[in-house]
Amino acid sequence: MKTSYLIPAILFGAVCLLPSCESDKVVTTTEYYSPAEYELLSQTLTLPSTPYSYSQFEFQNNKRNDAIATLGRVLFYDKNLSSDNSVSCGSCHQQHLGFADDLAFSKGIENRSTARNTLSLGAFESFGDYSQDPQTSLFWDGRVKTLHDQMIQTIRNPNEMGLEMSDVVVKIKDLDYYKILAQKAFFNENLNEELVLFALESFMTSINSHSSKFDIASNQNGFIPGPWAAFNEQENLGKSIFIDNCMTCHSQGLNAIFANTMLRSANNGLDLNYADKGEGEHNPSPEALAIFKIPGLRNIALTAPYMHDGRFASLEAVVDFYSTGIQDHQNLNPLLKDANGHPKKFNFTAVEKDALVQFLNTLTDNTMMNEVKWSDPFR
Repeated sequence: MKTSYLIPAILFGAVCLLPSCESDKVVTTTEYYSPAEYELLSQTLTLPSTPYSYSQFEFQNNKRNDAIATLGRVLFYDKNLSSDNSVSCGSCHQQHLGFADDLAFSKGIENRSTARNTLSLGAFESFGDYSQDPQTSLFWDGRVKTLHDQMIQTIRNPNEMGLEMSDVVVKIKDLDYYKILAQKAFFNENLNEELVLFALESFMTSINSHSSKFDIASNQNGFIPGPWAAFNEQENLGKSIFIDNCMTCHSQGLNAIFANTMLRSANNGLDLNYADKGEGEHNPSPEALAIFKIPGLRNIALTAPYMHDGRFASLEAVVDFYSTGIQDHQNLNPLLKDANGHPKKFNFTAVEKDALVQFLNTLTDNTMMNEVKWSDPFR
């Protein structure tokens, strides 16, 4: 397995082990880009004269890391990374939709459909190298453990972007804007596969969300079961119902907002017989059949439709399912069974259903949706 890079600030030294890196080189011009460089970039891109800060914490601020993430931002939105120049990473992971999509199955190259619903992106989804943690998984079926490998598979997928990484490098290496951005990021204009992946990962792991109504209220109160002054009556009721009924599966906490640290995948009883085998597609164990990743709930109101196959068009439909629709699949998670071993029926009232949806709406971060540094830079 190739090495995965999680946080650019931590791994600055690792990048400098590359032969092309001159760690002692200092930019001596008064402007970050020369006039000629900025004019050339501006023909294709809308970038600030000095890179945005992509660090989540002040102590991480580092212009070198910002330059790498800036390169990653351009790569993320560049349709040159697909075989027919029709889609980019950002085509399926749209900022205004919580870096997800609004289709049950996204459209890839040649208008082909993806096999599963697009998961949202963000550091809150706990990207990284989990080789020491067998419970962690990426993709709905959990087939990889690192963002590095996930990106390779996504770009290679014939229904998504349809390119090998070696072909990506061939396509973009002579584009003038990449020569400039690579020089700023790595002090060498020549990109290779690992540098492309590292830059993409640096940008993607910078995406974070911490300005929702829930964040603001929880910072004031701590995550306590009692009413919060910042919440209305229905939101507080929904919070209480969520704590009592939903946190058994969605319980990681404030940073990821209810993406579980202990239970990262499960069967939730959508069907008795699944057309999609989930983890069972790559794991022959009977216990892996129809096991799917438990996604985080941050910005969940923006990411409809829901479930691995996008079957539910609204949060109301999801709540209805958990209220009375859980089916007795052979691998149904025990947390969704009652004392007699049967599927739970939460039997939420109409008022409780509305309250749950109102609470889930408090997880929306409009600041994240409008943050320019994570937006499409192409003109």
